[in-house]
Amino acid sequence: MSSPPRARSRDRDETRARLIRAVAGVLAAEGFRGLGVNAVAQRAEADKVLIYRYFGGLPGLLAAYAEEGDFWWQVADLIGPRLPPPSRDVASAWVRLAHDRHVAWLRAHAVTLEILAWETVEANALTAALAAVRERRGRALVETIAGRFTVPPGVDAQAIATIFGAAANYLAIRARGMRHYDGFDLWHDEGWRRLGDAVERLAAAVLDT
Repeated sequence: MSSPPRARSRDRDETRARLIRAVAGVLAAEGFRGLGVNAVAQRAEADKVLIYRYFGGLPGLLAAYAEEGDFWWQVADLIGPRLPPPSRDVASAWVRLAHDRHVAWLRAHAVTLEILAWETVEANALTAALAAVRERRGRALVETIAGRFTVPPGVDAQAIATIFGAAANYLAIRARGMRHYDGFDLWHDEGWRRLGDAVERLAAAVLDT
């Protein structure tokens, strides 16, 4: 006797989610060279044919991991309505808050840092899918903050955010194995606080009116 449709749908969703989580597991345990259909299926304890059935193959699974996995924050993770806002309702304070929470996210997600480092030396289906998701959410974050304020004429808010974000990403990647950069202790909250202070002051100089 076959299972009812609702049970089959639940089993499918659970297996699908397990395969997506397994991508992160393989990356964390074996690195990028170990990422393949067999390795993911084995970690997920699922038949590899399900990767093709649910995702169309490894590229589709990687795209699903980029979109649905715990690779990158959603805007609501940084400045969502359920999170405390900054003490001052000015653009620079929102930029500082987003920056600090972005850094905290990176420091808490080792696999994300490995992927960011990998992107600098190799381009493939996974890095392309992850970069697309990251850039789309980054633009949405800028639009959300900029939409609260009047951006001064001639100011490119996206370019400013790109500079801040790229700097944070690079320093977080470096901190995986090197504690200090140009005198800043990247293994200590105080070093990141100083950098956040600088981000806020720079943002205030060009955004606050």
